[in-house]
Amino acid sequence: MSPSIITSFPVYIKIRVNDQLTEAIVDTGSAISIVHSNFLKTIPHHNFLYQTHLCQTANSTPLNIIGQIQLEKQIKSIKTYVTAHVATNLITSILLGNDWINSNHVHLYGDQKQLTIPNQYAQLISVPYVEPTSINYPALLVHEITLPPYSQKLVDITCQVTNANNLIFEPYERHISKLIFVPHTLLNINKNRAKVLLINAQNRQQTLPKNTRIGTISRDATYTICATTQIPTKHNPVLNERHQTSTRHHNKLKSRAVLHKKDNSNQEKLNIICHHCNEHFLSGNDLQKHLRAKCYSEQIRQQILESTKHIENRKHQLAIQDILWRNKILFDPTPSIINIPPQSAIKTGDHPPIYSKQYPASYKDQEIKFQETQKLLERGQIEESTLPWSSPIVLVKKKDKTIRFCIDYRRLNAITIKDAFPLPRIDEIFDQLCDATYYTKFDFKSGYFQVPLSKEGRPKTAFSTRDNHYQFTVLPQGIINGPATFQRVINHILGPARGKYALAYIDDVIIYSKTFQEHLSHLNEICQILKEARFRLNPEKCEIARTQTDYLGHRIQNGEIRPSPTNIHGLLNTKLPQTVNEACKFVKAAEYYRKFIPNFSQIAEPIRKLVPTTRTQQKKGQKTSITFTNEEVTAFTQLKHFLTTDLVLCLSNNRFPFKVQTDASDEGIGTVLLQIYPEGDRPVAYLSKKFTQAQRRWSPMEQECYAFICAFDKWHNYLSGIKFTWETDHKALTQLNKKAQINKRCERWRLKILEYDFKVKYIPGLTNSMPDYLSRSPVDDAEEDPDETTHLISKSTQTDIANINNYSSIIAAVETRAMKLRNKTLNDISDTTKLTSDSLNTSIEENRTTPFSIDELIQAQQNDNYAKNILNNIKKYKNYMIKDNLLMRRLNHPVPYVPQGDLRRTILQICHDTAANGAHFGRDKTIHKIKQRYFWPSMYKDINNYIKSCITCAQYNPRRKKAPGKLRPIKPPEGVWQLVAMDFHGPITSTSQRGNKYIISLTDVLSKFVVTKAVRDNTAQTAVRFLKEDIISKFGTPRCILTDNGTHFTSTLMNELIKQIGATHLYSTPYHPHTNGQVERYNSTMDAKIAALSNLKKTDWDDQLPFVTSNYNASIHSSTKQIPFEMMYGRLPVLPFDYQDTNVTFSYDSEHAKKLSQFLSKLNEQAKINIIKNQERYKQRYDINRSDPTYNIGDLVLVKTLNIRYKFDIRYEGPFRIIQTITPKTFIVQHVKKPTLYRQVTTDVLLPIFERIY
Repeated sequence: MSPSIITSFPVYIKIRVNDQLTEAIVDTGSAISIVHSNFLKTIPHHNFLYQTHLCQTANSTPLNIIGQIQLEKQIKSIKTYVTAHVATNLITSILLGNDWINSNHVHLYGDQKQLTIPNQYAQLISVPYVEPTSINYPALLVHEITLPPYSQKLVDITCQVTNANNLIFEPYERHISKLIFVPHTLLNINKNRAKVLLINAQNRQQTLPKNTRIGTISRDATYTICATTQIPTKHNPVLNERHQTSTRHHNKLKSRAVLHKKDNSNQEKLNIICHHCNEHFLSGNDLQKHLRAKCYSEQIRQQILESTKHIENRKHQLAIQDILWRNKILFDPTPSIINIPPQSAIKTGDHPPIYSKQYPASYKDQEIKFQETQKLLERGQIEESTLPWSSPIVLVKKKDKTIRFCIDYRRLNAITIKDAFPLPRIDEIFDQLCDATYYTKFDFKSGYFQVPLSKEGRPKTAFSTRDNHYQFTVLPQGIINGPATFQRVINHILGPARGKYALAYIDDVIIYSKTFQEHLSHLNEICQILKEARFRLNPEKCEIARTQTDYLGHRIQNGEIRPSPTNIHGLLNTKLPQTVNEACKFVKAAEYYRKFIPNFSQIAEPIRKLVPTTRTQQKKGQKTSITFTNEEVTAFTQLKHFLTTDLVLCLSNNRFPFKVQTDASDEGIGTVLLQIYPEGDRPVAYLSKKFTQAQRRWSPMEQECYAFICAFDKWHNYLSGIKFTWETDHKALTQLNKKAQINKRCERWRLKILEYDFKVKYIPGLTNSMPDYLSRSPVDDAEEDPDETTHLISKSTQTDIANINNYSSIIAAVETRAMKLRNKTLNDISDTTKLTSDSLNTSIEENRTTPFSIDELIQAQQNDNYAKNILNNIKKYKNYMIKDNLLMRRLNHPVPYVPQGDLRRTILQICHDTAANGAHFGRDKTIHKIKQRYFWPSMYKDINNYIKSCITCAQYNPRRKKAPGKLRPIKPPEGVWQLVAMDFHGPITSTSQRGNKYIISLTDVLSKFVVTKAVRDNTAQTAVRFLKEDIISKFGTPRCILTDNGTHFTSTLMNELIKQIGATHLYSTPYHPHTNGQVERYNSTMDAKIAALSNLKKTDWDDQLPFVTSNYNASIHSSTKQIPFEMMYGRLPVLPFDYQDTNVTFSYDSEHAKKLSQFLSKLNEQAKINIIKNQERYKQRYDINRSDPTYNIGDLVLVKTLNIRYKFDIRYEGPFRIIQTITPKTFIVQHVKKPTLYRQVTTDVLLPIFERIY
C-alpha cells in the first residue's frame, strides 16, 4: 500500500525555545502562540504570570489556559521573542500563532515546504518544514448521539487535521469498559470531518455527549491497516449471568483491527499491537494480560492486587480482578465530577448576602491556602466569583497529614432552608445485611467534590484568599444540606439496585450477596453504574469480596451483626481496680445502666462491699490498695460482659437521638456514644485513650476538648448529618460551637468540627460516671495530635565536607541516601533562589545544588584561561602548585583553585545554603569556612555579595541596627483648627459603671488642644456622632482631619459626613503610628493620670476623664511652650481654686477684637517657632547612627512582617517591586509573584534586594 498522502497537516519546524531544541507547529489559523505546561517545566523560564481562562480551538475543543510566559525562540541564528499562553491540554509542545508570524514577517510556502523569516540585516532565511516524530490527534464526536441496545451506527467525528487520506484511526480504550466498540480503520479526512462505526454491545441504551473523545488519529510510516473484520464473540460470562433470559441467543459484535507490519521479506503476520510499548500479540486476550501485567498504571495494579490478596480461591480472585480491571477508571486518582444534573443544595429564600471576614492566618497558612486554591482551580472545583457572599477559610489537618480545605459556613447554614431528605435508618440497613455472606465496601474519594453544584447555589459558597474571591462549582464540605444532598444523589445513581444488593449511608456504599457468583454479578453491576456516573473511589478504604466486614460501627459476619470490637475495646480491656477509689468509680459507672442489667444489685454486691460509706472512711480509704478475691473478679468480669454485649450495647436506631459523653483525667480521656431511649440512655460505643507526656501538660479545658475531638474522629459515621448532644462536666466548653475561642488549640479544634450539628450541655461531674471511669483506666495507646506535629523542611541539598587534609573529599559535595530521599520528596519546596532586579526565577523546577567531582574541577581548570596560564607557567607562580593534575593555592594547607563559573556558585550554595555545611550563617563565618577549603581571587567580594543577596537570610535574620530612614517632621499648620488628629483608645480593661469601654479623642496639631469623650464602642456611628455633637457644633469645622485606617474611620458613613462639611480626610500609613503621633502621645499621658485618680476597681475612670483633659488643656505644653486653652480661646483658663475679684466691672473696648486677633496670631507664630525648634532637636537625636536609604520606582524590596506571632515566623515578606513614590519615605509596592497584592509602606519596614553575581 502506498504511503498516506496528507494535504493539510500542520506545519512543523525545528526551533530552540529558551535554548531547548524542539518541534513547533506554525499555525496561521491561531491568533495566539501557545506552549504546553509540561514542556514549560523542562526549560528555564522567568516571570510566569498566572491567569486562568478557557479558549476554543477551530473545532470547538476547549483549551485550558493557565497563564502567560515570555519565551525566546531561536530559528537558525535568528532570535525572536513572543508572549505565549500556557495550556495544559495542547496537542504539541509549542504552537506559533499569528502574533509571532506577523510580528516577525514570516511567510509560509506550502508548495516548497518551507517558510522564510528575515534576519537583522533584512535578509530572508529559509527554514524547511520537518516531519514530526509522531502525530496524534484526538477524534471527537461532532454531535451528541444515543445508541440503542445491541446496535451500531455511523457517526461524524472531527479532528484538527483539515484534509488528509489514509490516516490510522485507533479507538479510545475507555469505551471498551462500557461495551462500546469502535473498529480500527483507515480514514480520509475532509474539512476536519470523517465517519466511524460505533457498536453498543450493552443491553441498555447509552448516550455520548458532544466532543466525547472516540479515539486517536495518527500517521505512522511503520504500519498500515490492510483489513478490518468483525468477529462474533460469545457472551461476557458476567453479563451472561445477569441477563440469561434476555440475551441467551443474542450475539454481540466486537471489532478487532488486524495490523500488518512491513519487513524486508514482505511476509505479513497477524499482530495486535500494545501502543504503550509497541509489543505485538496474536490475540486480544494476550494483549489484555500483557496490559494488566506491565503497561497499565502500576499504582492501579498494586491497588487491585492489594484489594484481592485476601481471596484464597485463585479462580475467585482472578474473577474479581477481571471486574476491577474492566472498571479500573474508578481507581483513577484524577479528580472527576459525576455525570448528574447540578444539585441545588443551598436555598436561602430572600435573605440578603452574608459576608464574613477572613480569619487571621500566618504566612505559611496563606501559602497553603494559595496552593490549595490553585489545585481546586486546576480541577475545576472552584471558579472566580464577583458576588458579595463570603465565608472564611478553615484549614484542617487530617490523620494522614494531608490538608482538608474547608469553609466556615455556620452563618450560611443558619439561614439555609433545611433539606428534609431522609438518611437511611441504620437498624433497617443491618436487617438487610443479615442474610448475606459476601460483602464489598466502597469509599468515595472526596465524595462531596464529585457532586456538581447548581449555578444559583455557587455564589453562596464563596470565600476569599488574600489575592482573590472564589466560589465552589461542586458540593463543598461543611454546608448543612451536604449529607442529605449526597444521600439523594447516591440513591438516584444506585437506582433499582439499592435495597436489593447494595445500600448506601451517605458516602459509605456496601454491596452484599449470598453466593460468590451472585457477588460477581452484583459487583460488576455496581461498578458499571458508578463508572457511568464518573465516580472515583478511594482504594485504600475499599474492601472487596469479604466474608467479614466492619460497617457503621458494627462487625458483620455469617449473618451475625455485633458491635465492632473497636467500640467496646475501650471498656472491655480495662484493668482490675487497684484502689478503693477505682472500685467505687467502676460501680458508679456501671450503675448508670442498671435498668438494662438484670439482678444488678446482686452482681455488683461483692464490689460494693469495698466502697467506703462514711466520710471518714472515704477520706482515709480512697487511695488504699486492694486485692480482688475470686468473687470480686467474677463480679467485675460479669458486669463488663453485660456492658459490652447486645443486652446493653444496641444497634443504633435513627428514631432516637444520639448524645456523646466525654471526660478527661490526668491519665487520659474517656468517651461514650449513647442513644436516648424512652426507658433510658443506652450505650452504642466506648472509647478510652492514654495521654502523651505533652498532652498531660495541656490545660484541663484542652484535655476535655480533645476527648470530644477523638469522639468525632471515631464515630463520624454515627454523627455526620444528624443533630446530637454533647454532654461535658467542663462548663467553659459549652460555648465551643457558639463563638471563637481564645485558646488557640481549642479554636483550631472548633474549626475542625464546624460541619457537625450539635449542642453542648453541661452536666455535673457526679453524673458523668462512665466517661470518668474510662478516662482513669485508659486502654488505647496515646497518639500525637496531627496538628501538633512539626514537619522539617529543607530548602537545599544536604552535603557533607570531610577532613581538610583530604582535598578529594573537600571538593566532592557528598549527598547521603537519606538526604537524597528527603530531597526527592521535598524537591518542590524551594522558594526564592537566584533573584536579580531584572529577572525573578519562578521556575517550576527547583534550583538544586549539584555535587561535583575532582575530575570536573580539573576539567574546569583546563578550560579556564587564567588557570591554564598558571598551569603552563607554574614556575613563575610561586603561590601555586600542581598536585595530581590539580592546581592548588599555597596556603597553610594547600587548597584547590576554583575557576570562574558554576563551580564557584555551587561552593557558595554548599557553604552557605545547606543545613549540613552552611545553615545560612553570616559573612565572616562563611569566608572562614570557604578559604580553608578553596581559593579564587575575588572570593571575599563574591562571598559578601552572595550573603547580602541571600533572600532567605534577609527574610529571617533580625536587624541589629536602628530602623532605616531619617526623621522628616511634619510642618506645623498655619493656624488653630487647620489640622486635627482623631483616634479611638481602648478597650479599657475595666468597663466603667456606665458601660463605657473606649475613649475617643481629637487633638489640634498646632495648639495641642484636646477634646475627649468616654464611649461604649468604637463603631463608625460613634465616631460620626462625636464629630457632629462634640466637635463641629461646639468648635466649628476643622479644615483637615487625620485618622488611622480603622474601619470606623474608613466607612462610608464617615466619608459622607466629611464630604458634607467640606473637610479633607487624611489617613496615616498602616502600621506606622508616628504619622498620628499627636493623639498617641496624649493617650499615653492620659492613661497614667486617669489610673491615679480612679477608684480601686477603676470603674469610675470615665468620671475622671474630663478633669484630666481640662488640666492638660490648661497646662503649658513642652513643644509649643504655650497653654492650649489660651491658644484656643485667647485667654488664660480660670481654675476652680484661683482667686477672683468679687467686684465685676463692665467696660467697652472698641479695639478688643483687633487686639485679640493680634494676640492669637502672636501666640500661633511663637508656637510654630517652638514646635520647629523642638522637632529639630528631636530629629538630631533620632538620626544618630541611622541610615537613610533612597529607593526608586522599579526597585525590588522585602517588606517587614508586622504581625509575627511565633519565633520562627518569617520576618520579611516578598519580593515586592516599588511602583509609586508618595513621599520620600512612603511608597506603594506590588508583590512580584502575586500582582494583585499592593501595600503602602514606609522606609523603616523596607529591606533592599541586592543583585547576585553568582
